[in-house]
Amino acid sequence: MSFIREEIMKITGKIEKEGLKAFAKKPLFRLGRPVARIWAVVADKGAAKILMKSGGDLELLGELYPEETMQAELNNKNIGRVASSGGNRHHKFEPHMEQSRQDEFAFAQDIANLLDEAQSVAAFDRLVLVAAPRMLGDLRAAMSGNVQKQVVAEIDKDLTKLDETGLRNALNEILWFQRD
Repeated sequence: MSFIREEIMKITGKIEKEGLKAFAKKPLFRLGRPVARIWAVVADKGAAKILMKSGGDLELLGELYPEETMQAELNNKNIGRVASSGGNRHHKFEPHMEQSRQDEFAFAQDIANLLDEAQSVAAFDRLVLVAAPRMLGDLRAAMSGNVQKQVVAEIDKDLTKLDETGLRNALNEILWFQRD
């Protein structure tokens, strides 16, 4: 797929299997009215989920992950901290942590590139971003103007750790305005 750097991002689900063009369908109609295809991107530094709402329930389209080695580093809360004999904490791998921050932004850029390609094939009509605060800022900075025009809501919350039912419930509250 042209929108990702293979060494950084791994994609699963329908997006991986069918490609983005599979979602570029003609507009849906219900009772003679068009129904918007809303994509919700739920992200943090270690994972992103893309769901679609088109009239009814939310459907999980795919999950995006930094490459496994990078993901392990991003999720390790102990990396970079060391206790000294005096009881003070200090950072152990400061140059590495700087690289880790660059990797986080690269992941946000890859998500933004995927969204740009999806927007170019009209895979969605509207976009909702739900992300941990730093990731939300990174996504804003990385997204193209065309994708930004499709954003109808931004929520600075990390919902990536919720199970599928919890995530659907939380997103249905956020996407209440789209109920038919």
